[in-house]
Amino acid sequence: MLRSLETTPPPPARTTTDDIIGRARRARVWRGAAIGAGAAACLAVAVAVSVPAVTGSGGGSGGVQPAGQPVPQASFSAPPAERTDPALPVDKIDFSSPLGQYRVGAFRIGPAVTVTGGYTELPVYHDGTTLGGGSTEPLEVATIAVYGKGVYDTALFGGAGDATLVIGDQYPVTVNGRGGLGRDWTYLSPTDAASKQVMAALAWQYADDSWATLLPNYGGPDLSREQATAIAAGLSTSARRDLKVPYRMTFVPEGWQAVAVRQPVPGGGSLSEVFLHAGPVADPVTRIDEVLPGHVKISVMKGLEPGKADYTTDEGVHCVTGQGHCTIIKDDYRIDLDSYGAGLADTEVKRIAEGVQLRDPADPDTWVKVDF
Repeated sequence: MLRSLETTPPPPARTTTDDIIGRARRARVWRGAAIGAGAAACLAVAVAVSVPAVTGSGGGSGGVQPAGQPVPQASFSAPPAERTDPALPVDKIDFSSPLGQYRVGAFRIGPAVTVTGGYTELPVYHDGTTLGGGSTEPLEVATIAVYGKGVYDTALFGGAGDATLVIGDQYPVTVNGRGGLGRDWTYLSPTDAASKQVMAALAWQYADDSWATLLPNYGGPDLSREQATAIAAGLSTSARRDLKVPYRMTFVPEGWQAVAVRQPVPGGGSLSEVFLHAGPVADPVTRIDEVLPGHVKISVMKGLEPGKADYTTDEGVHCVTGQGHCTIIKDDYRIDLDSYGAGLADTEVKRIAEGVQLRDPADPDTWVKVDF
């Protein structure tokens, strides 16, 4: 049977399945463009969860100028007026998780790769299933999310789908002796009427009034109800693991803090993603991604692809005026900072970038916990 450690439940979730599907479809369009025409698109779907401990059975160029052309060093705008209101409180987050890694047949689950103050996410991979289009990066075929006690509202386990996604009626399920809900998601090809993918989605109780979800992504194999239930039943804990970053920060704007850390499973292009926000996110179960207003995202990637038109390879900090974007080039690594609706002056974005002290991205032993 599953149990949760003592947690302080965040407020009720306000993310609907329609919100999730909308975000997922934007991700699928982006991925489809990134890996080329005719390649399988990736749909990243996830529900916000509260960080639990359970025990049970077994980015773009952002305005960087083309290579070979001068990279404009921004004539930075004036800093914002001096604060007249008090700075937002900073509530530092422990970016760690006890959610472990396990296998169910050809499916590989975990470990936790995304931690926020309100939720944790675990990827589900399938042996041999990649992004396609020549990429060897594994495709996340589903996402497990786990809510804290009293957080999840089963009314969220709904949604009407659209022309390429049909969401079936709810049916009861049992996981480790506890009740839950299931719905079959059927993905339809926009170009081949005979092609479809059927995957089971689940929401189940892993403890009293404590729910987890398993939501499928587009592009992988079919996922039967029996397979989905077996994956859900295997959710378990192991030694607590810190999510880390390959750099230290010497400057974060007053009142700002890290609100989400993603340390993907090795094998993909992205090594690390961190979201900064002005104070804590008001609702701990708010979905933290590129759609969240008022954030700065820091991404670390390997591979500069010399000669590619939209990448610069000159070492140092490169910023673009008025776009809230800076790029740091160090050896064959690229660190992008993108500001969205953050209200920061160019000077502050540049100060954040200049304050990134890179460790050795190739050696995880040099990485550090996020303490900002």
